[in-house]
Amino acid sequence: MSFAYFAYGSNLWPQQMRSGGRSARAIGTAVLEGWVAVYDKPSMDGSSKLNIRPAEASKVCGALYEIDDDERALLDDAEPNYDPVEVLVAASTGEKVGALTFRWSGEPHSRLPYDWYVALVEAGARHHHLPDTYVSQQLTVAMDPDPTAPDLRPATPADLPAMQRILSQAIAIDGDRFSVHPGDLAWWIHHADPRYDDLLTYWLAGESGLLVIDDRKPEINVFVQPGEPVIPLIEWAQRRLGGMGEVAFVSDDDRELVSYLRTNDYEVTWTDRSYRWDLAEKTVPEPDIPEGWVLRHLSGEVEADNRRQASHSSFQSTMGPAMHLNRYLEFMRSPVYDLERDLVAVAPDGRIASFMVWWPDKSGIAQIEPFGTHSDFQRQGVGRALIHYGLIQMRDAGMRVCRVVTEIARPDATGFYEAVGFTHVGGIRWWRKRTDVD
Repeated sequence: MSFAYFAYGSNLWPQQMRSGGRSARAIGTAVLEGWVAVYDKPSMDGSSKLNIRPAEASKVCGALYEIDDDERALLDDAEPNYDPVEVLVAASTGEKVGALTFRWSGEPHSRLPYDWYVALVEAGARHHHLPDTYVSQQLTVAMDPDPTAPDLRPATPADLPAMQRILSQAIAIDGDRFSVHPGDLAWWIHHADPRYDDLLTYWLAGESGLLVIDDRKPEINVFVQPGEPVIPLIEWAQRRLGGMGEVAFVSDDDRELVSYLRTNDYEVTWTDRSYRWDLAEKTVPEPDIPEGWVLRHLSGEVEADNRRQASHSSFQSTMGPAMHLNRYLEFMRSPVYDLERDLVAVAPDGRIASFMVWWPDKSGIAQIEPFGTHSDFQRQGVGRALIHYGLIQMRDAGMRVCRVVTEIARPDATGFYEAVGFTHVGGIRWWRKRTDVD
């Protein structure tokens, strides 16, 4: 069984909605007559949040979600200090629908909302195509900058170039702070797991910082241009996650951040290993492939399922074949995909045995994401040949370095990268707040 929920504030943004109701499914827009939307609910951060109050001849525009009954308690927890109220709304279909919503019935709060919160509400309203006049007259108001995270705003896939510019500048400096590659971000966005894709939220901090929050794990990823602070963004994200977020991609060499995490009672929960190949200094061996095998790029969508089967086997995916195939087809049809960088090793019987995608960057640093070998063909030298084939392509394309990151919990993978010639350059760790601290 399920119930209808009327969202009018930050829950208009689907990722925000799913963080408080995992089963939430948007079923259309709706109008609540006789109420007005105002930013007058006191927030724990000192600002004001959006609220509704009775008002004749006024209306509130919003979105209708359908949520499973067993998640009602989760929704209550996600709306602290709001009172639940049953309302009758006019759905976009023309029918009247009874729905649950939340409101603050206490004294109005006089503080202004923070800029990121108004931006989140506006982004959600645009997502649901609420009327422009309503957004400009009711939702767009005077606001204050959040002192802990100024210039923060939610980002969408359309902001990918801006987010990638930040990452490109971050990886170009061979410093102590680790940053994912612009290609990693493209892969995250355009190859997202369809079972959880709307539990990832992306935030831009002006033109210098990128924050990615994964509500499923939950996980905090902060990447900034050299010299920009990361700790305020971590603390801001932790407030959203109730202090339970893991801080991801922390380099062992990042003394400032490691010191902060240890001082604030974090502990290591997971470790990856970072590898690199200096293409300008280290010779790449010629690929050694058995007779009858072929190294090339994918031929197109006609080979998508062949490619999918290799990936499914390599990573022991739990996803169903149809969903797995559609996921890869959507990646192939995305604006970030380049067929010539989707490399495969093909067995004499036509099966794709090994695969890799490599990503270039104007910094001259390339990234491999993903790489794998079908379980039927492992330990036969096929993956080694494909890696060397790809490295030659990167070198010929003007890349000076190739990076790859893998889990330390996979000794077969770490041993493979070291055996084929990559250099281990450090640990990348995940840190979580200890729960046994008084």
